[in-house]
Amino acid sequence: MRKNSLWKKVVSVSLSAIMVLAMTACGGSGAAASKAEPAPVAEAPAAEAPAAAEAPAAEEAAPADNAAGAIDMSSTSLNFWSDKVGSGSYNIIVAMSKILEEKGGFAEVNVDPSYPGGMGAPYIFKANNVDLSFANGAPAKWAMEEGTLGNPPTDGYKAAIGSLTAVCYVNLITNDFLKKYNVSSLEEIFEQKLPLKIGCSPRGSMDAEGAYRMLEYFNVTPEELRSWGGDIIEQGGDANAEAIADGQIDFYIDHTSSSSSTMAQIASTVDVTFLQWSDEMNKWFTDNLGFDLITIPANSFKGQTEDLHLPGSPDALFVNEELDDDVVYMIVKTLSENRDELVNEYASLEPWEPETAWEPSKRGGVDLHPGAERYYKEMGYMQ
Repeated sequence: MRKNSLWKKVVSVSLSAIMVLAMTACGGSGAAASKAEPAPVAEAPAAEAPAAAEAPAAEEAAPADNAAGAIDMSSTSLNFWSDKVGSGSYNIIVAMSKILEEKGGFAEVNVDPSYPGGMGAPYIFKANNVDLSFANGAPAKWAMEEGTLGNPPTDGYKAAIGSLTAVCYVNLITNDFLKKYNVSSLEEIFEQKLPLKIGCSPRGSMDAEGAYRMLEYFNVTPEELRSWGGDIIEQGGDANAEAIADGQIDFYIDHTSSSSSTMAQIASTVDVTFLQWSDEMNKWFTDNLGFDLITIPANSFKGQTEDLHLPGSPDALFVNEELDDDVVYMIVKTLSENRDELVNEYASLEPWEPETAWEPSKRGGVDLHPGAERYYKEMGYMQ
């Protein structure tokens, strides 16, 4: 429910209908592939409409509180953008959408798998009329302040739920490289200008962002690294696993969790060491870039016998800043109160703690939506 008048909604629905008819005549489609059917509109039969059906139009557009503290969302539909069909985040978003419909009373929550993911996620809100989506907190901060991927700064979104997952810059290096050059830390490697070959995902991903930000921390350009005989090789996780096994890369960095199958595969087939970054390096990532400090428990991977404390920017739920406060309140309330059900289905959501999900470090420092703030204060989580 956006902050506009019912008349504007009616005009919008009418224009959408005209566009669909026109595209149908041309053999096209006016809806995203995931939209199974149109969202319910205000002209529902009287028996199915909200209780105050005879109230003036302006009052019909306003949600009605009930005794349980919930708000009537039966006339409100949402567009929830996700990653591609079948991906982990898509499955979680589908489950959340069902919760919002069944437990929150929303008319429809459409899941649209058009989300670009990674560094491009913050740009979807302004350009595509998106209501809510996952995004990493740090890139959401960068996109507002300086822009990402060569794009200008953007806005149009606010945080709702922080740190849904626990991902961070898990990184490993072959023991062959450490023994060959008699080093044990990244600081020694860069101080000695050693020919480190780094593997990561392609640019635009959080993995690659970590690799290039790491170089920035050490004040080294990719060109300088190559002049030492090193390199940054951008490719998929499977290709990186094969490359490190074949000795084509020495170091692999991935913005991932303790359940990473790629890291587990590498650790079980190659003699590697998982690196703990220095306190100074961690602080640079958290203080300057909006990252949180995440713990990877000991023995998550073969040979990793101690906890790792590394910077990460977990998935967070962001919403369009134009969404009505009551709508965002009900989104956060419904998902938070059904957190355990979602965690039971998706273990990757275990790190999500409603009590701390409002904290700035959990959302990259991006402003919290007033509707979300209202819920956290109502629960006593936030002062």
